[in-house]
This record gives sequence, C-alpha cells and structure tokens, in this order.
Amino acid sequence: MSSFPTACTQVDFGFPKLVILAHVDLNISPAGDVPTVAEFQAAISTGGSDIIVLTGLANGVKVQGEQTTISDADTVDNLPEVISSREGITGNLKRFNLTTLADLEALNCHTRLRMWYVTSNDYCFGGTRGYIVSNYISDWVHDGYGNRSYIPLSYYWIRPTTVTTGAAYESGYLDLTNAS
Repeated sequence: MSSFPTACTQVDFGFPKLVILAHVDLNISPAGDVPTVAEFQAAISTGGSDIIVLTGLANGVKVQGEQTTISDADTVDNLPEVISSREGITGNLKRFNLTTLADLEALNCHTRLRMWYVTSNDYCFGGTRGYIVSNYISDWVHDGYGNRSYIPLSYYWIRPTTVTTGAAYESGYLDLTNAS
C-alpha cells in the first residue's frame, strides 16, 4: 500500500500536529527560512511564559479562508484579481492539563501572537517570524460522559502576497515541549 499522495513528485507534508505560539515581540532570529529545533528550544528556555508549545493537536486541518478580490473597472483588464487571501489551521487540543491551561492564560495579555505549526511529518510552517494570528483560545469543551475534554483551536492569518511560504523539514520538531 502506497502513502498519499502518489502522483508525480508531490511531497506528503502531513497534517498540522503541533502549534508553537509566541508573543509578537519575542526575540527569535532564525538563520534559515524557519527557526530550527535548537532555535525554538533556546527561545523556550529563555522566553519563560512568552512562548508555548501545544502538542497533541487532533483533527489538524489547514484550511483556505476567504479571498478579497477586486474586479471590473478596478482592474486593468476587467478580470477579477485577488488582493489578499486568508488561510488558517484548525484542530482540537485533546491532551492538556492545568499547566497547559495556565500557559495559555499567560499569553492572554497579548492581542496578537506569532504562530508556527508543525505537521505530522516534521515540516514546520510559518517563516522566519511566524504567522500573525489573533490571540483567541476557546475554553475547554466536554461533550458528555465517555468523551474526552478538548480545546478547539482555530487560527487564521492573512497570507503574505510577496513572500513565499516559509517552511522547513527537520527531524525533531515534534519532540519540542515547554520544558526547558
């Protein structure tokens, strides 16, 4: 049985599995397109409550949001033109404890966060500075007896039009934790 996708030379990036959140002023200057595992570990150990790693993201999906377009007389050739595109990831944080909840509450004083996400195949997306996202985290949800509690996560950002997707592969991204 082959792995998906099987067409041509497509890369299986996997699905969102881990989220790294940091306040927007966190001083992290990666040497490459995306911070390495070592650079994230250094930021976690010196950043205190300013950077957290959310592991165990279940049902992680990268979604395409709406696009803002102009058309007709606003363009040179009267054809629609996309001027901005919104993208995001969604999922459920299934494995959390009181420490994780306290870490999330520590970021509540920031209205905007930088976010990177790591896929199940150890690809990290978010570029050198991370995607700028709204700092909104829902309260934990419990769907009744026999069901595990979870925190629904939904982060959206405006895709930069002049920058290519900053992504990198490195074995070890999925091993990141909040412990220093």
